Amino acid sequence: MKKTSVNSRKLRYGGVTAALTALTVAVVILLNVIVSALSQKFLWQIDMTPDLLYSISDECVSLIRDGDPNFDSVSPIEMIDKVRSENKDYNAANGLTQGDADYRDENAMLNIIFCNDIDTLQDDTAQRYVYNTAIELQAEFPEYIQIKSVNVYRNPSAVSKYLITSGSTIMPTNVIVEFGTEFRVYTQNAFFTTNEEGEVWAYNGEKKFTSAVLTVTRAESPIACITTNHGETFVDDSLYNTLVDAGYKVENLDLATEEIPEDCRLLVVYNPNSDFLVHDGVSNIDETEKLDDFLDGTNSLITFMSPDSPRLNNYENYLEEWGIVFDRYTDTAGASYPYMIKDSSQALTTDGFTIVSEYADYGVGGSITADMRNVEVPKKVVFPRAMSISYAETYQPEHFSNEDGSIQYDYGKYFSNMVSRSIYDGFLSSENAVAHAAGSVVEKATEANPFKLMTISLEERTTQEDNYTTISEASYVVAFGSVEFATSTLLNSSSYGNTDLLLSVLRAVGREPVPVGLDPKPFADYTIDTITTAQSTQYTVVLTVVPAVVAVISGAIVLIRRKNK
Repeated sequence: MKKTSVNSRKLRYGGVTAALTALTVAVVILLNVIVSALSQKFLWQIDMTPDLLYSISDECVSLIRDGDPNFDSVSPIEMIDKVRSENKDYNAANGLTQGDADYRDENAMLNIIFCNDIDTLQDDTAQRYVYNTAIELQAEFPEYIQIKSVNVYRNPSAVSKYLITSGSTIMPTNVIVEFGTEFRVYTQNAFFTTNEEGEVWAYNGEKKFTSAVLTVTRAESPIACITTNHGETFVDDSLYNTLVDAGYKVENLDLATEEIPEDCRLLVVYNPNSDFLVHDGVSNIDETEKLDDFLDGTNSLITFMSPDSPRLNNYENYLEEWGIVFDRYTDTAGASYPYMIKDSSQALTTDGFTIVSEYADYGVGGSITADMRNVEVPKKVVFPRAMSISYAETYQPEHFSNEDGSIQYDYGKYFSNMVSRSIYDGFLSSENAVAHAAGSVVEKATEANPFKLMTISLEERTTQEDNYTTISEASYVVAFGSVEFATSTLLNSSSYGNTDLLLSVLRAVGREPVPVGLDPKPFADYTIDTITTAQSTQYTVVLTVVPAVVAVISGAIVLIRRKNK
């Protein structure tokens, strides 16, 4: 009987112990699940980085709540409220309810979309910085900003509408900021700042997100003006439609009688056949001076020229200041004839003058076409009846080479009177091309010197911010040597990449708001600041071993005491 009693007591104590252990484990698991769910719902987190890298500042909150006085008077928050009110009025006026196809969301939100699973984002250091900043923004503006995640590998169609061009792809590291029909797609690198050696030295997520929010909630689309009264003639509306697709409001502009609108961001000069006015003793109007003032404001100009165009001395002299020279042959009598490039090895027509161009995969031109080239078979970009372009003599040839020599290319550089400009290749002929002028071949391309069919010039400037930091800005002049490049035959065809190229150019040169006062946050030394590495190692060992030893000793004591009872 005694033996049975002892066994019963042991069994009873053992059962209670097992039950308490199971209950404790269950409670811990349940608390973990509850706290995890609540932390996701209420965005509980603490920024433990030494310099609060992903915590948003008061300046950031103010810019989103109150707007940037350098741009639209309506702040992002006011704009979202305005859209919600308009949607509500629209639904009420049309008797629409939430199930109707035309129903407009009365609780419109600004979406920050990550293109991978949240767990995967948090496992990657760089993506975690960006994600945590987004969480901070959502926590500050929970009624206006929401975070979404889409796994682009499992569900690529969910992000198809955000493709910048038909040949581009959305990568798992991309971040999309969207409001209504406006959106911007950013690479992971866009949220970080590099030094001259290409090394990442600072996190710039707060500034990039603020710029994105200001951009997609702008009250008005930026204006693109097409110049008139220089004999500009359009074959069709395709170029106009492409500008609209890129998010611009398009207007005509007579530079001789009108001023460039204050909110104009882009000028387009297409196939001019008469020259621009300058101060010449007859005219007191200078159209090129207006161009110069416009481009001083970090805006952009795109020009399309043709071998059929006459020599436009005033306009072409101005373009030469940006490094752009449209090639011409001068005969012994002094007559000038434009080059027209023929390339039978790359032609789509029997006469050899409709050329499939070659991508410049380096420099600024290469960065603009990176998405187009990042596919298995890049689309053909076609230049019919193309005039070639050379760098102006005032631009010194420069050679770029990275440290290991894997990336090398040439470009043109100009610096004078504190003005710094450079010019880069965009698209080229093959080495088999020849230049026709005055009925004969006047020049031949080589492997080292193909003909340039499109170039990109930029003027870089540094602006001092209020808090003694600086930002870099640029104005662009993009030159195309073909007007037939931008006709419906090519722009409306899915077989060619002309539309994709134009959209890529327009995205690259489009002026985005750059919020002043939000500094990049340099990465600090992430060792614990108050102790040495040896001390931190010692503390790690102690904190790992001591709890385990204490648990073992405690268990042994409990076990011994039970045996002695």
